[in-house]
Amino acid sequence: MRRVLTELTPECEVTAQMFISGMEKEEIAEAKCRAFSTINNQLQKAFQILNVKNGRQLCKKFYERLSGVEYTFDFSPAVRSTFACFLLCVFGLSLYHEQNDMKRARRTKIETVDRIRRLE
Repeated sequence: MRRVLTELTPECEVTAQMFISGMEKEEIAEAKCRAFSTINNQLQKAFQILNVKNGRQLCKKFYERLSGVEYTFDFSPAVRSTFACFLLCVFGLSLYHEQNDMKRARRTKIETVDRIRRLE
């Protein structure tokens, strides 16, 4: 395995890379024949040394170092506004469609009740 997070100890880095690859803490502990608490402590130490708060930020930092490209999710206000309008339109259309389905169901129920009353 190539060393990417060089400020970590080799053992801690292997644990972090296994965590980044998608393995659960229990799976890592079983694969490395270590206690769950040991794996948890190694990951917490990695978070502390790399100054990240969670696994998502750890993964981002790892891939930034691996590829040399910085990933950012900071979009301009215009892009955010456009995306918000798009989501609002989708929500509005789905609500309109759902309302038509409810009207159709209500109409079908009323017709069924009328047929039953006529038969009686």
